[in-house]
Amino acid sequence: MTDHINEEVGVIAIYQAGKANPLPWKVKWKSRYFTFKQVDLCHSVWDGKTLHYVYSVCNGSSYFRLDYNTRSQKWFLMEMSDGLPN
Repeated sequence: MTDHINEEVGVIAIYQAGKANPLPWKVKWKSRYFTFKQVDLCHSVWDGKTLHYVYSVCNGSSYFRLDYNTRSQKWFLMEMSDGLPN
C-alpha cells in the first residue's frame, strides 16, 4: 500500500565528485531511521525557478519517494510503499 506523506525529513546524503546531485543514504522520519540499499531512479523537475531532484529509493522491504528542493535545501518524504497492492 502506498501512503502519501509530503513531510519534511532529515536525510544523510552522499555527494560524489563529478556528480551534480546528492544521493540519499539514510532518512529520519517520525523518530525512525531508514537506510537505503539502492537508488532506483533520480530525475530533475523544475518548479518555476526552483530545481527539485526526485528520488525513488528502496531499503529492502519498503519503497520511498523523496524530493530534494535545491532552493530551500530541504528534503521531503513524498510517498512510502510496502510494495503490496492497495
